[in-house]
Amino acid sequence: MPIEPAQLAQSLGALGTLDLEEGLARTLQQVLRSATTLLGVDRVGLMLVDPAGALHWAGASDRVVEASSGDLSVPVQVGDGPVGTLDVYVSASREWDDSEVAALQAYAGLVASLLAAAVSARVTGRLADQLHGALEHRSLIDQAVAILVDREGVDASAAFEWLGTAARSSGCPLVQVARAVVGGAPLPSDRLVQAKAQRREATDLEVAVHRRDSELHEGAARRYQRRGQAGRAQTERLQAAAARGRIIDAEAERRRADRQ
Repeated sequence: MPIEPAQLAQSLGALGTLDLEEGLARTLQQVLRSATTLLGVDRVGLMLVDPAGALHWAGASDRVVEASSGDLSVPVQVGDGPVGTLDVYVSASREWDDSEVAALQAYAGLVASLLAAAVSARVTGRLADQLHGALEHRSLIDQAVAILVDREGVDASAAFEWLGTAARSSGCPLVQVARAVVGGAPLPSDRLVQAKAQRREATDLEVAVHRRDSELHEGAARRYQRRGQAGRAQTERLQAAAARGRIIDAEAERRRADRQ
């Protein structure tokens, strides 16, 4: 849904004067709720880079404890580099208008200003500790973003999102992926990430079929055993074992393809 500049200005203006003395977490939640209302979405959340270098849940517009990656995401940059992301969550698929992306970026700027003010004011607490950890990693992440912008011809937001996608798909901390990029390693393309997901889905379906076959043969073996037909029971057990072997083969093949 397109957002007019006047709507964005009114939404930001309605926040009035934000007061960090009320607590960083509470003040941020106030901002995130305002963004949720403007965008007409289920939730807006903040992810910050944790001390281990991975993107970690920091807060949301509601009382949710945790969430996965958002349906729309923009970086939050403090000082010399990005420290996290502002993420939008919706229950149904949705095409994002450029004005909606711009509005989320405006709110990301406001969040960044609050985080910077919290650092200057030496605010304490769990969220402040997480913020300090994020600040320690921003230089390396910013270097990786700059390399992707130059090498891949994308803008900074797309480069940072690409880093996050690669981190999630590989199960590695964001900082580890950034360090690999700075060292010259390529990132997996969106097509490769999609192919990996499709391969995993296909393997899961194949494994489900083989597991059902194994259960059916084991059930038949028990019935034959009760009837005193030991030979036929043994045949069914062998067929069940073969089905379990096909499960192992399918999963091994998926892992081999993923590595390639």
